[in-house]
Amino acid sequence: MITYVKCLPAACCLLFFAPASLVAAEEAKPESSKARVEYPLPFSRPPFGGKDYNTWRDAAGPDVGGAKVATDRLPSRVDNSARPQFPAIYKQKWGDCGQFTSVASIFTYEMNVLNGTIADTDATRFPAHFSWNMMNGAENKGSEAYHGWEVAKRIGVPTAKSYGGVRLDKIGVWPNGYEIWREAMEYRVSGYRYSPANTVDQLNEARGWMFDRNQPRSGKKVIGGLFALDGRMGKMKKVTKTIPKGKHAEGDDVWIRWGPSGFGHGITCVGYDDEVGYDVNGDGKITNDIDLNDDGKVTLADWERGAYIVVNSWGEKWSKDGKIYLLYSAMVDPTWKRGNYLGRVEVARYQPRTTLKIKLSCNDRTDLRMTIGVAGDKDADASEHEFAPEAFNGWPLFGKGNAGHVPMAGPDDNTPIEVGIDLTPLMKNLGSDEDGRGRLFLCLSRADGSDAVGELHACAIRTYDAKGGLLSESKIEIDDRSFGEAQVKVEALIDV
Repeated sequence: MITYVKCLPAACCLLFFAPASLVAAEEAKPESSKARVEYPLPFSRPPFGGKDYNTWRDAAGPDVGGAKVATDRLPSRVDNSARPQFPAIYKQKWGDCGQFTSVASIFTYEMNVLNGTIADTDATRFPAHFSWNMMNGAENKGSEAYHGWEVAKRIGVPTAKSYGGVRLDKIGVWPNGYEIWREAMEYRVSGYRYSPANTVDQLNEARGWMFDRNQPRSGKKVIGGLFALDGRMGKMKKVTKTIPKGKHAEGDDVWIRWGPSGFGHGITCVGYDDEVGYDVNGDGKITNDIDLNDDGKVTLADWERGAYIVVNSWGEKWSKDGKIYLLYSAMVDPTWKRGNYLGRVEVARYQPRTTLKIKLSCNDRTDLRMTIGVAGDKDADASEHEFAPEAFNGWPLFGKGNAGHVPMAGPDDNTPIEVGIDLTPLMKNLGSDEDGRGRLFLCLSRADGSDAVGELHACAIRTYDAKGGLLSESKIEIDDRSFGEAQVKVEALIDV
């Protein structure tokens, strides 16, 4: 395994050891300190999912706590932002920090690792604004990392090349073009997790994830993963320190804890450095064995040495190079519970086999209602299986009105948009009629009590082979196009 590190001697990335403080603390840890999955309610789980919602269920890698962490294999420093799979440091626009973290940075990195590519062009980078504009209510509102990952699980994320860049100049815009939505289907999140970092055992699991995802493979390179963090950013001058001359990483900035007040902010944890430290209590020493918080015991919360490496989205010139250190102990903060969690993600490539190509307009996309159903009998008069795609039902996943009470295309734009919807999971529920034909049912309407109106302009069913090659397109005839007080219902034959 080679770890690429910027501006450091080569020897720094070839040191494989666990500092004595880590080993000693690990040996003394209680059973309750073991790494585990934990969700920082209420913000990190979709409201409809409930406490048992398993966001890792489709992931292939080991879950948190599912792998033994051998700390003696871990180097003292890992910086995955130095890898070519990680994009250049961004400067966000508006309140989209959560999506610059989860999609533009982490999703981009993970997809390049998966594909064996590098993040040097828009063809291998993914946009923050695709997912952000899905759930920001068409206003300058913040979002959480999981919002972007849920979008990627359900509809995918297109490349920045087809989308038009990593960010747009307008808020609330949805892309117009089937091929953009079709490309998005290929790039997905298979699972994501949040876990705490309150104990040495949990810290070591996180270090292992950043080094080799806790999947050591003899003779094979394994590239480590990243974490999404939610930092409290008020009065940061009080907690931002510069490492003194003569100390490890001298001249670099370090957060000794989260800000004492203020708003949450999405940032990306790209690695760690066990040797970075700061004399927090001012006793002239940097220690991990003194009870600094006077709780009668020495825990990770008392450590002055060891730090995460964090990438911000405020440009390359922020904090000298766009990055900053965050002490391990800062993640143990009883005053900022929602920020004491590490969010990780696994991505996957996917090829849809059946899609719906649809062009529509609606003056209120939050109040739009769409259901799609299928039946295995071509003569059926009702569907056997149906679903309501979240994007075209007001994104209930993210709360009421998060799609924005604006036209489909975006604020003040009544242009119809052409989109794509993956029908493959729905089709898998069917057997086949004797002649291999079934029936599709599409219904467009509006929410109860709404005055929304819209029009179905065009509709077609597309089928693809296993490699994504187009096999056929069947246009659907539309009789009644307008919906509002009345529904639009469309039926068509499909191959099953």
